[in-house]
Amino acid sequence: MKIGIDLGGSHVGIGLIEKEKILDSQEKIFAREERKDMKTTILQSIQSGIEELLKRNRITIEAIELIGLAVPGTISQGVIVKAGNLNLSHFDLLSPLKQIYQNPLQIRNDGKCAALAEKEYGSLKQYDDCVFINIGTGIGGAVFMGGKLLEPKRYSGFEFGHMVLNKGGRHCTCGKQGCFETYASIKALKMKVTETLDVDSDISGQFLREELLIKDEPGVKEEIEVFLEYLKTGIANLIDIFEPEIVSLGGSFAYYEGNPILEQLIQKLQEPNTTFNSGDLPKIVTASLKNDAGMIGAVI
Repeated sequence: MKIGIDLGGSHVGIGLIEKEKILDSQEKIFAREERKDMKTTILQSIQSGIEELLKRNRITIEAIELIGLAVPGTISQGVIVKAGNLNLSHFDLLSPLKQIYQNPLQIRNDGKCAALAEKEYGSLKQYDDCVFINIGTGIGGAVFMGGKLLEPKRYSGFEFGHMVLNKGGRHCTCGKQGCFETYASIKALKMKVTETLDVDSDISGQFLREELLIKDEPGVKEEIEVFLEYLKTGIANLIDIFEPEIVSLGGSFAYYEGNPILEQLIQKLQEPNTTFNSGDLPKIVTASLKNDAGMIGAVI
């Protein structure tokens, strides 16, 4: 049995993992006040979450084979070098955890973790050349070629969300302007729609999908259109670079399966001259492990 930890821009999920199954889990949503000191909040949330899971399932920490962490941003030699959505830089998260737990620990970029889970157990299992795009608070991902995960030597890489689609555009947490994720992340969509409707931006993804996006208001339709155009452009760029057999869309976007937004996106990608090899679009799917992929992949 293993413990997988999925750290997001606004939450941390902790689960007891057995292969592709989450036996039990819990989620901690970071309150606005807690986000002011993310290092302390993250460490305390992980420690209390693990303690609660063990207690609830009546097992000891000695029964845990591995504790794995999926975290956003750039990872190098176990250190979170940069995580803009968490306002963190050069944060050695493993060191304090090693002082608490004697279990083996590992840390990897969340997009890579989710991709590994989808490759091992989910939507990418039957394919060799794959692009996985994690779309949530930010945008990340991974690429498999010939069935193998592409991994740079220096940093975790494949920061899809930080390719610039609009030079001089919206400011990004990374310090640049016009990044892909400032236009096409779920966070960006939520921000623009809630601004248009003048409602609290601190809402759930489910409420966004099932309530706000179905409002028949011109302003909302326009924001969805802008979102889809940028999402189409970013995905088309990745298709042109890697020519995958399949593109799997994960993160909170995985819950858009069957949603008109996914159908509209696929239609846009099929438009003439959207990709270099127009007319031969790879398979476009949502992640079958949904938002659990990061937690499961953290312990692969």
